[in-house]
Amino acid sequence: MDNQEKRLVNAAIETNHILSYGGGVNSTALIILLVNAGWKGDVVFSDTGCEWPDTYCFMDFFETDWLKPRGLEIVRLKGMPWQRYKNGMPLVDYCELMSVIPMAAVRWCTQRWKVEPLHRWADGRDYMIGISAEEARRQPGAIRPLVDMGIDRDECVEIIQAEGLSVPRKSGCYICPFQRNSQWRELWERYPELFNRTVRLEASVQRKTEGRTRATLDPSEKYTLRQRRTAYEQEQTLPGMDMESLRDYQPCVCGL
Repeated sequence: MDNQEKRLVNAAIETNHILSYGGGVNSTALIILLVNAGWKGDVVFSDTGCEWPDTYCFMDFFETDWLKPRGLEIVRLKGMPWQRYKNGMPLVDYCELMSVIPMAAVRWCTQRWKVEPLHRWADGRDYMIGISAEEARRQPGAIRPLVDMGIDRDECVEIIQAEGLSVPRKSGCYICPFQRNSQWRELWERYPELFNRTVRLEASVQRKTEGRTRATLDPSEKYTLRQRRTAYEQEQTLPGMDMESLRDYQPCVCGL
């Protein structure tokens, strides 16, 4: 760590900013950097209730085996104040109840399940987010130590591996409309119950609209998940379904 990096880390320690954690590569590397330098602040995770199972698994391991021995733990925020259930309603449950799906054009899900709970919990305190250097265009007004230190995603991976940890998957909800086809296919292959639940959710929204709109979790609105499932089962490739143009897109405005 050079002098500039040390200065930035020390500034984060002195101000005692909250660290907004998403369970992905960047925010995990940021925690490691800060904690190894002496930071002992709050690690806060806004839980949508429908992150990929891999993310929850990694977070549990990271908290138990790395954070707790250093005197830290993850504060998990669930739900919105008006939700009827005591521990907050997961995003997917809310979508099923209201017959709605996350929309690519209007990221109400991120705002309500990620940003607003964190703002309320922080109660005026500033917080850091794990945006890496190659994404410096995103949220220029936020506190972004990785950007300030010039640390990119590849270096974040190296930081995690240097601690003897496995590298987490990119964080995100399994019902996110910005997932690429490869991610939808992985969900279908590895977690068929979650994929099929999402198929039913999407279909319920289509029934609600009575055909007035093509409500899908595909930003292009070309294909439904039911069509994707059929294509996967028949080993077909539908034109324009790979969505590789969204490779670098980060759906959550939390930046994790």
